[in-house]
Amino acid sequence: MSKPPSGAAHRPTRALSKSAESIPVASSKFKVNALRGSTVEVSTSAQMDLYHWVVSMGWLGYLGVFASSFLLVNALFGLLYYLGESSIGGLTSTSYWEYFFFSVQTLATIGYGGKFPQTLYADVLVTLEAMLGLLGLGLFAAVAFARLSIPKARIIFSDVAVIAPFEGVPTLMFRVANERNNRIIGADVELSLLIRETTQEGLSLRKIHDLKLLRSHTPMLSLTWLICHPIGEGSPLLGLSADELQKSEFALIATIKGLDETISQTVHANHIYSNADLLWGHRFVDMFAEDATTGKSHIDLTRIHGVRPAAKS
Repeated sequence: MSKPPSGAAHRPTRALSKSAESIPVASSKFKVNALRGSTVEVSTSAQMDLYHWVVSMGWLGYLGVFASSFLLVNALFGLLYYLGESSIGGLTSTSYWEYFFFSVQTLATIGYGGKFPQTLYADVLVTLEAMLGLLGLGLFAAVAFARLSIPKARIIFSDVAVIAPFEGVPTLMFRVANERNNRIIGADVELSLLIRETTQEGLSLRKIHDLKLLRSHTPMLSLTWLICHPIGEGSPLLGLSADELQKSEFALIATIKGLDETISQTVHANHIYSNADLLWGHRFVDMFAEDATTGKSHIDLTRIHGVRPAAKS
């Protein structure tokens, strides 16, 4: 690829060094997002978004939070019952564990009938714990339902993106596939370039460029999809060599969304390619395989990440 002619319209200069100057920011309000490497984002209220944190954590973590909260509340109320002299009747001993398991029965509204409150102090504690139990278990059940009802796409992105000639034009390519045995209706894909640039005034900032694709919509995604961005006139990648791309600080952000035909809900997925994920002069291997005995063709999803050197023209 050649450099744009000298008479072309001025474009901001791309800063190809990671040590470029930037405006200092308060560390208490900003943090580095590990997924984007160098992207800095505001996080002043992120620590307080408890609902989002609980919904987005893994199932083991969620069950761990539930079990820990349940045991902690019962331990606290068990101690309060234990401190009340003769507050609970029907106990077989005065051990703390007798009061702890009475709290468990109260919080979960089990009520076997063997243990019972017999003082006003205990009745007040039982009332408070019953209210807390109804509210707490209801909230945890609601969050569990919300987690189960969130639609998730099983879309695979290739681990790398490649640059090779396609129809005679240098083209940036990556591919996706639907991992589920169903179809995504009306799938749309977008590809954006996040790159550091320097303005005419000398300001160093990150800018997002939307990359034009050969095809950004497919009526039905059931197999694989090779997504192509021609590096031609109007492409922000035009004029950059392989070495310049490897040294530059950029990210390719790919997003895809569509309607899952099984659950009739919109699903989406995204993937980020850094300069380490960009292979120059390579092509993807063919994912179609043919059964030697039956002669039938099928798609081998394990090949979605496979590449080979492009043939030199």
